[in-house]
Amino acid sequence: MPGRKLSDQDLANFKELLLHVRGVITGDISKLEQDAFGIDGEVGGVDAVADGGSDSYTQAFSLELLQIDEHTLREIDEALERLSEGSFGRCEECESWLLKDRLRAIPYATHCVGCQRLKEQA
Repeated sequence: MPGRKLSDQDLANFKELLLHVRGVITGDISKLEQDAFGIDGEVGGVDAVADGGSDSYTQAFSLELLQIDEHTLREIDEALERLSEGSFGRCEECESWLLKDRLRAIPYATHCVGCQRLKEQA
């Protein structure tokens, strides 16, 4: 079931949502960088040697989350670019309009549910 073209107010609301999520993720990235690399950018220290195993796990976990957040941040920036170009809210595959509920859940979505399912099955 395809959605409808988004109104100017819808576009403004989604831009606000994208900017909010971007701000949250940017804060998360800063925190994860501190967790992974320490406050001054150095990995570990005297205390880290004593806590070796748990610090290694925390660092690896933080690095993995950091990678996910950076990927999501790129997707958000691309969605903001689509907003300014006028192509936001269209499926990149079939070009149908995405449902507002889908965009509320994943405001940087690039595919309708049907095309996303096909993409994931491939």
